[in-house]
Parts: sequence; structure tokens; C-alpha cells
Amino acid sequence: MSSESFSKSNVPLQLLWSVLAVARLIKLFYRIPLFLAAAVVITGCAAILPKVPPLGSEGTSLPGKVVWHDLVTPDMDKAKNFYAGLFDWSFEELSDGYALARHNGRLVAGVAKLDRSGRSSNWLPLVSVPDMDRLLTEATVAGGKIILKPFDLPSRGRVAVLRDLQGAAFGVVQSSHGDPADRKADVNEWLWNEVWTDDVPSAVTFYQTVGGYRLAEKTVGDIQYRFLERDGQPRVGLLDKPSPHIGNTWVAYIRVADVDATVNKAKALGGNLLMAPTVTVRNGTVAVIADPNGAGFVVQEWNK
Repeated sequence: MSSESFSKSNVPLQLLWSVLAVARLIKLFYRIPLFLAAAVVITGCAAILPKVPPLGSEGTSLPGKVVWHDLVTPDMDKAKNFYAGLFDWSFEELSDGYALARHNGRLVAGVAKLDRSGRSSNWLPLVSVPDMDRLLTEATVAGGKIILKPFDLPSRGRVAVLRDLQGAAFGVVQSSHGDPADRKADVNEWLWNEVWTDDVPSAVTFYQTVGGYRLAEKTVGDIQYRFLERDGQPRVGLLDKPSPHIGNTWVAYIRVADVDATVNKAKALGGNLLMAPTVTVRNGTVAVIADPNGAGFVVQEWNK
């Protein structure tokens, strides 16, 4: 769950990708269209979950914030063992095909089984929206696509899945019980989200129109980092994707205490290292990992 609030000085910087990292990332992000996995996981949730816990407290609305992450995976047991060992997440089974993940008792994610042979695993973010019908109309007019029409998920709200103008998939939720409040991310919880795209200006226009975001920028050294904010809060980063062969996609960051130790543990648990920590990329505080089923995510040390 994306539950922290960043100041502008705390927005992650653009990654400087090596050739090896790009080659490995291509294998991850080009293997399966994310929108397919997105539709399956949300459809599965609607079918097998009579009731899921609310995201936040009544009356809290934070439009534009990533308020939830769902993992769609062909092997739930393998996924649960990996994330439990790596991040100390615990799991609560709600059905044979869906489980909730918690960290220190706090909800952090859902895990849904994708029962399709040969398909890889993916993380799907859900963004809070105040008016689902209006957002879907705006998204369609702006060139986006509705992958899965909105449906009601008891205790959660209305949920839908979209593709932006460049094809990056994401979920949206109009919460029936409020959104989780902003707070600083704890270690082993969601830290940040980014859109990797081949056309940042068009992505900016789309999300400004659809999500009500405002473009902001931060310069540190020679790096110019662009991000989207809503109501004064940074919500989503924007990056030029490192290779034309990588599909446009949303990418999630998890905060860790020690990136090298996290990488070593991930490999021991059956994960794959897609980009190793290096001093040329944020002074060695960042790595890209895929879980044993292929779901990719970024881990980063964050002490500010």
C-alpha cells in the first residue's frame, strides 16, 4: 500500500541504467502485456472475494494517491514464501485464489492467482479517484482505454482498470470507506511509484487531464526529475523508459534498510537480480528485483 507522504525534496531521482540492466529489464517488462494481467487479477478479485477490508478511514479522500497494490501470480505459495522471507510480510487467506499481505499488522497488498500457463507475474497499482464515472469519461476522451469496466467490491468501493495513452496499465478505485492517510513509509513498505514511458510529455498531458495532477520538477546535480503532484503532494514519478523494447508500465518502489542485504536475501529466496546496486545509480542505494514468478519491483534505501 502506498501510504507515505513525501516532501518535494524526498522524491527519488531518475535512474541511470546500464546496458546489462536494460537487457534484463526487457525480459521482465516485455514478456506479458501488463493490461492482461491487470484484467485477470481484478476480475478474479470480483469473482472470489465477497468482502475485503476497507482501505482507510471514513471521510479520508486523497485523489491521485496510489492506495493499493495487487500482485497477480501463477504460484501463490511461491510468491508468499518469497515476500514473507524478504520483507517479513504475513498473509491472510481470503479464498483459494486471493490473500492479503500485512506488515506489522498493517495491510500492504493483495495476492491473486493467475491460473494461466506460461504467464508471468506482475504488480498492479490502484489509484484513488473521487468520481469514477467522470474519470472514465475523461480517460476515454484523452485517448486512454478501459480494460475492465467498473464493478463494486464490497467494503472496498468501485474498481476499474485502464490503459493510459501510451498503454501503461493501472487500476483506479473510488473508495467506499476512505483512503489510507499519508505517512512516511516504514522499511519493507511501499515507498514510491513511477510511470516508465516513451513519451513523457504525452503522459503528463494525459494524467493532468485524467487524474487532476500538476507537473513538478526537481533538479539535483545534472539530473532533472519530473513527477506528478495532487493537492500539493508528490504522487507519481515520470521516467523516459530505458529501452524502446520495454513496454510502457507503472513501476513500484519498496523501502529497504540495506539494499545489498536485500539483494542477497532475494537471490537466496529464488528471486532474480535485474539491476545490481552501483555507485553510478543513486550511490548504490537502488536495485531492481524480480520475484520467483517474474514480478518486478525496485528496492531503495531511504533515510530522509
